[in-house]
Amino acid sequence: MIEELSIRGIGGIKSASLAFGGGFIVITGESGAGKSSLVRALEFISGRRAQTNHIRSADDSCEAEAVLTSERIEGLDERLQPQDKSLIARRTFSRSGKGRCTLQGQNVPLALLVKAMEQNIVIQSQFAQLGLLEPERQLELVDSCGGAETAALLTKLDETFAAALAAEKKIVSIKKRRREGEKRCENAPSVIRQVAALKLEGDSERQWEAELARIEAEETAARKLRAALIQMNDPEHGLLDRLENAAKNVYAAAEGHEEKWRPAIEKMLSGAQEFSAMLASECRDAEDGDGDVKEALEKKIGALRKIKRALSLPDAASVLEYARSAAEELEWLKQSREELEALEKEAAELRRETSRLAMELRARRKEAAASLASSVNGHLRELGMEYAAFGIEIEPLDRVRSNGAENVCFTLALPDQKPLPVGKNASGGELSRILIAVQLSAGDDKLPGTLVFDEVEAGLGGKTALLAGYKLRELSKRCRTILITHQATIAAMADQHFVVKRSGDDTEISEVKNEAREREIARMLSGDEESKEALEHARALLEH
Repeated sequence: MIEELSIRGIGGIKSASLAFGGGFIVITGESGAGKSSLVRALEFISGRRAQTNHIRSADDSCEAEAVLTSERIEGLDERLQPQDKSLIARRTFSRSGKGRCTLQGQNVPLALLVKAMEQNIVIQSQFAQLGLLEPERQLELVDSCGGAETAALLTKLDETFAAALAAEKKIVSIKKRRREGEKRCENAPSVIRQVAALKLEGDSERQWEAELARIEAEETAARKLRAALIQMNDPEHGLLDRLENAAKNVYAAAEGHEEKWRPAIEKMLSGAQEFSAMLASECRDAEDGDGDVKEALEKKIGALRKIKRALSLPDAASVLEYARSAAEELEWLKQSREELEALEKEAAELRRETSRLAMELRARRKEAAASLASSVNGHLRELGMEYAAFGIEIEPLDRVRSNGAENVCFTLALPDQKPLPVGKNASGGELSRILIAVQLSAGDDKLPGTLVFDEVEAGLGGKTALLAGYKLRELSKRCRTILITHQATIAAMADQHFVVKRSGDDTEISEVKNEAREREIARMLSGDEESKEALEHARALLEH
């Protein structure tokens, strides 16, 4: 709860320091004195949005500091935690739009200040009752009355719902990946078999093409040799026959001188015959060449090129990588079928458990709603609304959510009327009293350290205002309650009383006691703090 508040440059407040004591604290003052400046200061230190028009006109910046008694705050670093249950929060803001927040003297983002303050200070303005119209807020209030068992159920439902959702998401993800994998691997088994049959390696294509080029070069050479052999041995125009005929002609022409020509002719014919024999030998060797190897290579290269075209891949290395990844993908597809079946079974069990928990939670919410409605109606009777019946309707939903399968609707039934949502059936004064009754009925875990009511009793008067005061004093026994009010009867019930006054352009805030408090109560009663009758009435109120 808030223990001290220091303010500088907010609204009309030049400087003010307030030390709070007691459970029920009131702040009063004439209209226009600057009570709203104090509310702005409380909102500012609580983390509400800062605005330059809230800075005092004579100042360039504003500042607020609060000292609070606080338990540990979940989500804060250890260095920011309350020390001996003491928490110091400070915030500044300048006309340039720059601001600074600190907790325990350490600079922090605004979000951390909000987190630290939200369980310590809650400000209920004249329009706070509008929060009662929000289904989420109504559901929270019902759950706060369900005790530890409802809280445990909510936690279990949230966890189970999250697990079911995670399982469903994983199922969707696996099915999507399976569809994509099956599409990618449509021809993968055939490719993998072909790659294995080809004994493909990263450099195979270059090696095969080089070997094929060698064989083709040898075949070209062999064709040329065979052509030369034919030229040598052709029966009609062969070079050997022509040489032999030429020799015969020479011998005929050199009759009687044959010995002169014989060595040269024999050498020529012997050389030609040796040359022909060599050609014949080479051609026979070529006939025993690499024909089968060439055919095998051509088939391999053709098969590889076909695979590359089908897969739009550039080389053998890419085909190998595809085959490797496809094999892994096929193995995953095989294994994921079992995983998918197990997940679908798990998801179905989680959905059943989620539904069971949701139905159990609904039953507890109905009990809590009946208990809360009964408590609120009891407080409303004591607030002068015995003519009305407050109710809570549980509205089932078609689908289970992480926080249940129903909405909650607060209703109010006036005489001779059927129950309607409170926003459609209650006046401003009635909403104010319902707000007080609900706060009194809510679980302690929903109450902050300090509740600030900004004229929440506006629109009430006479006996109704008095009854509201009693209820606020009752609430102050559970959490520190600060009320900005114009009601003298309520102000007289407080443990501590501050008065806001205007002094020129400045707003001053001071605590009043004894005679000063009597005069303030008298002013609130009659508008004249010196009125004898009003002073006597004020003393009577304070004595009671």
